[in-house]
Amino acid sequence: MIRISVPATSANLGIGYDTLGMAVSLHARFSFERADVLTIEGCPQAFQNENNLVYTSFVQALTGWGIEPFPVRIAIDTDVPVARGLGSSSTCVVAGIMAAAALADRPVTREELVAVATKMEGHPDNVAPAILGGAVCSFTPEGALPRCLHYDVSDRLRFVTIIPPYEVHTSDARRVVPQEIPLSSAIWQMGRIAGMTRGLETGDVDLLAAANDDRLQEPYRRRLIPDYDEIRKVCLEAGAATLWISGSGSTIMAVTDDTIVARFLQVRLREHLPACKSLILTCDTDGAQIEYV
Repeated sequence: MIRISVPATSANLGIGYDTLGMAVSLHARFSFERADVLTIEGCPQAFQNENNLVYTSFVQALTGWGIEPFPVRIAIDTDVPVARGLGSSSTCVVAGIMAAAALADRPVTREELVAVATKMEGHPDNVAPAILGGAVCSFTPEGALPRCLHYDVSDRLRFVTIIPPYEVHTSDARRVVPQEIPLSSAIWQMGRIAGMTRGLETGDVDLLAAANDDRLQEPYRRRLIPDYDEIRKVCLEAGAATLWISGSGSTIMAVTDDTIVARFLQVRLREHLPACKSLILTCDTDGAQIEYV
């Protein structure tokens, strides 16, 4: 048997649409072992079959390596909410690929994991930090493998993660984002991406606040989150330096370098938005991990 742990991720980090992502201290855990028939537990019954994303990723990886797929027993234990912008699908994809490599006794590097997972997901902004840990800026040169720039994130930073009780589907979130932008907006974004990565590395919350002013996607996606304006107001009034929509949403992450402020922020959120769950997270530095039992 093998056990795999994959961290949740926050993609975009406000200013880095489809390029930036960060692993956070919320995890999905999976166990795999060879079996006579496919068995999946720990998820809704509707997904306990061959269409389960964990299993389809497992099969796709084996097939891509020229290995005949075989049945397994999969147990899922996840803290990552589905369709909330925290990379739940990426945890499944990464776990499936890692299990395929391990159970087929096929050596694989983290770089290859990123390449295979990116091919399955379509873009690396969630899967790269899930595999590598930390913050990652990713891009894929034409006809080449993804390139991932890894950034260590200051351990002073706390990410207050606000999870509304409703989903935002990625397809809807992509639909509202304009497909063309003015040159001035592109220039606006570029310097701020550099500011965001440096702010994460140094823990400079003033720099993070100055850099996190997106013009590509957040002005449009915020309309899909009914509580966005109230969450923003509560967070900033309670002392958060800045906040962003995590991935496609509906989750929103507020940033502070003060644990007391983070706790106070949670109290204010419970008072004003009791239906929203809140967590205080840090950056996960290890990325996906595997253990042989």
